[in-house]
Amino acid sequence: MITSIDWVIVIGYIALMFIIGIIMYKRSEAYDDYLVAGRKFNVLYLTLTLAAMISSATLGVCGLGYHFGLSGAWFFIMLGIGAWILFITIAGRLRVLAQYAITDIYELRYDARCRILITILGVFAYISLLSIGFVGGGHVLEGIFGIPLIYAMLIIAIPFIAYTALGGIWASAVTNIVKFLILVVGLVVLIPFALMGAGGWEKVTMTLPPDSFNLFSLQGLMFAWSFFWLMTLSFWVAADIYQMLFSAKSVRTARISLILAGIVIIFVGLAAAAIGMFASVQFPGIEPEASAPAVAMTLHTGLSGLVSVALLSGSAIAVVIFQIVAATLLVRGIWPKVKLSMNKIRAISAIVGSAGFVTAAVFPNIIFLVELTFRVMIPATFVTVLAAFYWKRATALGAFLSSLIGVAVSMIWTFLVLPNLSLEYQLMLEPTFIGVVASVLALIIGSYVSRPPSIDKVQLFIPLKGPSTNYSPEGVDKK
Repeated sequence: MITSIDWVIVIGYIALMFIIGIIMYKRSEAYDDYLVAGRKFNVLYLTLTLAAMISSATLGVCGLGYHFGLSGAWFFIMLGIGAWILFITIAGRLRVLAQYAITDIYELRYDARCRILITILGVFAYISLLSIGFVGGGHVLEGIFGIPLIYAMLIIAIPFIAYTALGGIWASAVTNIVKFLILVVGLVVLIPFALMGAGGWEKVTMTLPPDSFNLFSLQGLMFAWSFFWLMTLSFWVAADIYQMLFSAKSVRTARISLILAGIVIIFVGLAAAAIGMFASVQFPGIEPEASAPAVAMTLHTGLSGLVSVALLSGSAIAVVIFQIVAATLLVRGIWPKVKLSMNKIRAISAIVGSAGFVTAAVFPNIIFLVELTFRVMIPATFVTVLAAFYWKRATALGAFLSSLIGVAVSMIWTFLVLPNLSLEYQLMLEPTFIGVVASVLALIIGSYVSRPPSIDKVQLFIPLKGPSTNYSPEGVDKK
């Protein structure tokens, strides 16, 4: 039963996040401090912030666990694997470049035309991701306190947009760490209560199909394939991940943090899927994404408020970092050579946050928003970023066509082809996969019909032999 004590806990949590954001305002008075924390993040900050960013779809994974069993955890498992792949491949070289946003990578390796295209697509994608925080947090308040969804999202939006715009990436990091730790505590509390509420392990095993407990069932492997294209590749080219790596103190800090964050997020995914799976026994027929809040409502006074805050934390993590990332993409994409005043940057951040709220009000579905985002960003960026670091012949024209055609094919497949396929073929023929194939072909054709790139551009990303190897443009940090 929900009491005034639970309300006080939730309101106190929102107030605490706002206070932290105001305090961090003092650390964000300079351009570099606001966008990349002055490149001062240590392993602890970076690991927990990376894990927090990834876990923003926790309610969505609970919903997958409710509907599909433990195989729903592949959503997060493949993100963790993505962190490890990034560690093995280009994480170190990214930190050496020491830029601000993924758009800077396109400017350095390709040209301004590519930078602007990625800016447009990236801002759209991260406003969609930003809206996940409002939808998830709104579902928590709606499910537990009975507040209509639109008003619940507004309660989340106003303070979170405000303190993020004020405090920049420092506010994002510190509040994300607090939120993530609260989320972990909440998941630890929910697992045993969800299992007890379902009638115990024996009742769960008797009620659910055997494949619900098997990560490597046919359905589980198909999820792994589908989420590889959606989640693993997204981590490899995600603008938010890049911005965090640019904020690291050193190459070593960036690499270690990716290893640790990958481990943490896999455990969070398994816990979230298990909670959803247990809730499906106790609450058959409810909305899958409401499974964790439904379990929270059965807890004792005070404990339900604590778990509500934990679920709110998991959802609202997305708000702060994605708002900053979208604002950074705009700032660096449109004004790469100009250091705007802090007031202008904060205003851009607030506008981006407001756009995220509008998106949440129109499309209040977490998994749909995540899938739509990655079906745009992965075909736009995966092939071109990979080519930037591994293919000397990749040209600006090839990259531009690759991003544009990859996204177009992915969107056409998403809205015109995918709805007509069975679930099995939807998983096998994931639009991201189709878009990536199209982007590869476009990159190859576009690169070979245009002139090769200059040595100066290539050697920033691919080590070259010869006397010009030590070339370093102004502004590229070699730490």
